[in-house]
Amino acid sequence: MIVRRRIGQLAPLAVALLVGLVALVAEPGFYDATNLKNVARQAAFLGVVALGQLLVVIVRGLDLSVGAVITTTLLLIVEIAGTRGGSVPAALVAVVAMAIAVGTLNAVLVVVRRVPAILATLGTYVFVQGIGLWVTGGRSRGRVPDAIKPLGTGQVGPVPTSVIITAAVAIVVAGILDRGAFGRTMYAVGSNPEASYLSGVARRRVAALAFIASAVLAMVSGLMLSGFVGFYDRSLGVGYDLDSIAAVVLGGASLAGGSGTVAATLAAVVGLAALDNLLLIIGVDQSIQLIGKALVLFAAVLSAGWLSSSRFEDTARTAEAVATPPREKGVRG
Repeated sequence: MIVRRRIGQLAPLAVALLVGLVALVAEPGFYDATNLKNVARQAAFLGVVALGQLLVVIVRGLDLSVGAVITTTLLLIVEIAGTRGGSVPAALVAVVAMAIAVGTLNAVLVVVRRVPAILATLGTYVFVQGIGLWVTGGRSRGRVPDAIKPLGTGQVGPVPTSVIITAAVAIVVAGILDRGAFGRTMYAVGSNPEASYLSGVARRRVAALAFIASAVLAMVSGLMLSGFVGFYDRSLGVGYDLDSIAAVVLGGASLAGGSGTVAATLAAVVGLAALDNLLLIIGVDQSIQLIGKALVLFAAVLSAGWLSSSRFEDTARTAEAVATPPREKGVRG
């Protein structure tokens, strides 16, 4: 079982290393400084979303609404701040309120009403996207203001601003998960909800906060992507739901909850971003790119099931050992 866990920990690094070796042979231009900077930006955009998804997966959930949050963030920015006389502070307040509202809706559906997370968050995705289309008619009147653009295109020295933001988010999330009492509570809720409840843990509140945090981090990624694209694109958030899940699972987190780390998730994000970039610069057809990403997702899910089975086997053996009292010496059974 220890071997399985080790494989799970090394899988994201193996993917990144494999992509790097293939790039070295197939397309040396991959290592051009400008292209590596593009890979870093792409990884940063996905990384923040994946960290939010990680929090939800740890408490046995999934969040398919992150793409809608990203797109709606862009919509509110261009509608409120990108028109004549628009206000950037008002737009920022609006996107934060929207993210908290979406996360709260997901939490109510999943935690309070006990709707399966995949159905609840998919419904939220469709609902939020529908409102956006209804408001704009599929078109937008404004553009992303100059004050937002540095979030996606700016640099501090040679380092993209988006990478710095993602690193800051990663430090905060890692601090919560690794060193905070709340992080230990999240792992406990994901590992064994019933036991955590009997221990006095407010598991509903913990799970609800995870969904709200996921929506807020998707909003942060939406702000960075808004600055990067510079105009309204209603398909901006498409694919970030499955990509973030793939990164989390490829990083060793179990869909059964209770596991996953920031470092492994970010390593998987880098590997996926590098793979996307390599396929693009090689000139692979988009359909083949989608097939390749699907294969990676399949491999991630299958590996997650394999690793989860080892975890459940260990749990069952521990439970059996606890339930079976040791025999006293000299007494025949």
